[in-house]
Amino acid sequence: MLTDLIEDRSDDSYVLEIQDITLTPSSPEPGKELRWEMTGRLKEQVDLTQVQCQVQVKLGLVTLLRKTAMLPEVLKMLGAELEGATRPPAGKWKQTWTFTLPREVPMGDVRIYLQSYTGGGEEKDFMDLNLRIDFRRR
Repeated sequence: MLTDLIEDRSDDSYVLEIQDITLTPSSPEPGKELRWEMTGRLKEQVDLTQVQCQVQVKLGLVTLLRKTAMLPEVLKMLGAELEGATRPPAGKWKQTWTFTLPREVPMGDVRIYLQSYTGGGEEKDFMDLNLRIDFRRR
């Protein structure tokens, strides 16, 4: 990973093997644009419209948001969308998402937990990420 803000907690059993995540700029700021580039390898074909995400946002010990939604809906909330095929085959996979962080981001240690699972009847772990951004340093 080119950023120390993201921890990939996935293991070999996950469908997506993340090879790299790059954030531009490397230090996100409230109210500014952020570009997220992720490359990896899919171990099998996945219907990305059916990937279910559990998102939790915390400020210190306080939970600000806890939501379960499909991947396209999570991206839409951020002002981004899936790129390319929604049912990519197994093999190399790349996504680039650009969105604007809300100006109202609390000035503190913000942690975002994202766990996701494939759909279609047989749920499999897709990816598991922890993001930590200390907005007090901005």
